[in-house]
Amino acid sequence: MTTRPPNGAPRRPRSAGRSGAATPGRLALASALAGLAMTGQALAAGDCAALADFEAGALSVTGAELVAASATAPEACVVMASLAQGEEVSPINFRVTLPTEWSGRSVQYGGGGFNGRINDNQGARWQTPEAQAAFPFKNHVTFEGDSGHQNGALPLGPDVDPRGASFALVPEEFENYAGASVGKTFDAAMQIVEAHYGRLPDYSYFVGFSQGGKEAMVAAQRHPENYDGILAGDPVAALSGLKMAHLKSTRAFYANGGAAWVPPATAEVVTAEIIAQCDGLDGLEDGWIGDFEGCQPDLSTMLCEGAEGEDCLSEAQLAAINEMHAPVELDYELPNGLTGHAGYPWGNVAWSGSFLGTRPQPGNPVELGKDAYVYGLGDGYARFFVAQDPGFDALTFDENDPALRDRILEVAQLIDATDPDLTPLAEGGSKLILYAGGASEVPPAEVAAYWRRMVETTGVPARDFARFYIFPAITHAGVGPEGMPAASDLFSALEAWVETGTAPGPMVNSSPKADLVTAERPLCEYPAVPRYDGAGDPMLATSFSCLP
Repeated sequence: MTTRPPNGAPRRPRSAGRSGAATPGRLALASALAGLAMTGQALAAGDCAALADFEAGALSVTGAELVAASATAPEACVVMASLAQGEEVSPINFRVTLPTEWSGRSVQYGGGGFNGRINDNQGARWQTPEAQAAFPFKNHVTFEGDSGHQNGALPLGPDVDPRGASFALVPEEFENYAGASVGKTFDAAMQIVEAHYGRLPDYSYFVGFSQGGKEAMVAAQRHPENYDGILAGDPVAALSGLKMAHLKSTRAFYANGGAAWVPPATAEVVTAEIIAQCDGLDGLEDGWIGDFEGCQPDLSTMLCEGAEGEDCLSEAQLAAINEMHAPVELDYELPNGLTGHAGYPWGNVAWSGSFLGTRPQPGNPVELGKDAYVYGLGDGYARFFVAQDPGFDALTFDENDPALRDRILEVAQLIDATDPDLTPLAEGGSKLILYAGGASEVPPAEVAAYWRRMVETTGVPARDFARFYIFPAITHAGVGPEGMPAASDLFSALEAWVETGTAPGPMVNSSPKADLVTAERPLCEYPAVPRYDGAGDPMLATSFSCLP
């Protein structure tokens, strides 16, 4: 039931388990919703066609279509909308899916990469096939946006800006991408939900991965009053430090004409050696690394003893590989006292494409598909976020250059989401689940470092409101060694915790594809890892225990 504060403006009722008076953010939304009646926009509940001409201040609906039920989704009104941001500034475009048989829940999705498009999400990343198929039939309202810029209308074209980062040259668009769009999109979507159903959600969730995972942390840190549950996957919350790590590894491999570059064939031999040295740390030699923190291999065993070849490393190659895995070290502080960023984990089976590309010297600007994936991301950061100069050579970027420091800090204040104090979120009764890949290009050690700071700083015991899981040996793309599990239904676990008080513990990590048979493992709460009990079928999760 929609409740009304003294001023008569509708606002979302407090869910079970949430406490406290209406927050300023919620009251601001209530005021905006109350203004709908003044615009003549009061609509018949559930009338999809009536939404087609809906407007409220800067918000306008650009399309509304009733989509018939199918084998994969129930009937829903799909709304495309735009939130104007001012002259010569791109709007925030977003989509809202309004099920005919609404559950009373809403899910806001985060974006990915440099955003600029509206993704088509169905549940969380790294979910089981069963969870993915079932998610649409939960009948939750879902909404996602482009964060306030469009890839087809950037200041510069793909010949100069192949990764689509030049929106950062427009301050308002950069601020929206950096985090401002999270709250703006939520408030605008709630106006549409209220107009369509005549009430607000009983429970609101945020689900995001990568950049969307960082946006989930923006939601947790800056808008805790808006959400009952937040699911943040492989979050790039320390985005400034991550981009520095991207560029540091790029410099290591591409310096001196690519003298340290590692060919793909050699990269495969290196991967095999890393796995051989770290495989047994979890008590079972199965070709997977279960303990990412314990894996610290010594690759000096691979140094070429005579002529260099594909099955050994030169001194320069060994130094570059070690540099890739070493942390970024700064001689100043980023927001929240950070003085660096974790290095990359060992055992990424796709590291050749991510960190090396296909040639020893990259393009300038980067050439997608040929050059290292992380170089493309770092290139966009260096040229457009920091230097604000399309002609800047990202390979010359130095994170400790005093000439760049003021701008680096200015950018970090906008794009990073590293505030460890989640007391408002916890005291409001909301729940948070974090998860990361043990071999991800978003270093799990950095996510773990945030977790530890959060545990120490937040004025509520972490187990009362938060969980953190690691998917062993999995890259940012969800790829691992052959036969490695990489899926669990974390969103349903979050729902159960929020709505019934059933707190999640260790879960089951299983196959990410319906037609792929993999082993099962426990999905352990950090810092525990799945360790083999020494007996039992290694294909079954019950043969493992979650232990430090």
